Amino acid sequence: MKMPEEIIPEIPIVPPELIAAINNKKLAVVIGAGVSRLVGCIGWDQLAANLVDCCYKEGIINYREKTTLSQSNDHKKTITICYHFLDNNGCREMFFRQMEQALEGRTGIDELNIYDDIHRLGGLFITTNADECFDHFFHQNNIVYREKDFNDQNIDRTRLYHIHGSISDTKSLVFTVPQYFERYKNEGFRKFLKEIFKEYTVLFLGYGLAEFELLDFLFESFDAKQDIGLRHFILMPFYRDEVTILAGEQSYFNHMRIRVIPYQKDEKGYGQLCEVMKQWRAEINQVSNYLSDSSQDIDEAIEDLDVSKITFRMGASVIVAVLVANLGIPVDAGGSTGTVLFELPEHMRKISE
Repeated sequence: MKMPEEIIPEIPIVPPELIAAINNKKLAVVIGAGVSRLVGCIGWDQLAANLVDCCYKEGIINYREKTTLSQSNDHKKTITICYHFLDNNGCREMFFRQMEQALEGRTGIDELNIYDDIHRLGGLFITTNADECFDHFFHQNNIVYREKDFNDQNIDRTRLYHIHGSISDTKSLVFTVPQYFERYKNEGFRKFLKEIFKEYTVLFLGYGLAEFELLDFLFESFDAKQDIGLRHFILMPFYRDEVTILAGEQSYFNHMRIRVIPYQKDEKGYGQLCEVMKQWRAEINQVSNYLSDSSQDIDEAIEDLDVSKITFRMGASVIVAVLVANLGIPVDAGGSTGTVLFELPEHMRKISE
């Protein structure tokens, strides 16, 4: 019988290193497809299956070829093959329709979901997802997805970085194997990533074995001569007694200086991550400078009359109501409306007079 300390917890404790990183404004949160699947997007496996079916229905491949492609576990390879099949047969638009449907999600700006809790961690946010499920927390001018805009000299915590492109601009998307190779050998992009991993404590959320381009980059970039300890973190699900599997995973991530934070998936499966984020958000708000920093962000944006500096950390409806009611500033936050929950100080109200 295993001792209690050997049981994977349902809700892990927030590592003190993450609290320190938040207080120092040095936390970077890297978001993978596992998070967007929790709000209705489909994964690479289902997208690959859908694309294979499209190729078959269009008569591009026969049943035997369909069966062979469907049996592959390399989903990004399958997506690459299907893209070339559809593109070469005049069905390129069909491919992107499938992509758009896969990335639609099911949530709106007024519906609380895991992204609300993640955003309230108060970090620098980077995602390998191409969907727009997280975008409404950011001003549209602060959503970065074009390769030329990844600048290691101008990393901004009020921005959301879509490092594999955005579905809003199909030309920016990175989804085929050759495109991944091109992106990760681009010198400007590599400098951008190196700066983040050098200067920030990174928390990975929603990552599985199918999305390791970024981790491969980190592995390649690691200098074995530098002993800097385990400074980055990845939240991963396990069954409650998979202590041996956890140890194996940790031995793998040691080489990238990443500590595995396990949580239990016995009851809710991968959806347990929602519960972890909800609890972490509450704990972090209590013991970090998060709330005071959020208030300072609002104050600075109002002083400068620059709405793009607000990252909507305290909830879009609150920010919109305050700016509109007190300053008369037109704000487009996806149509959000709300009630004024607090009054601005006298010196700030004078700005609008």
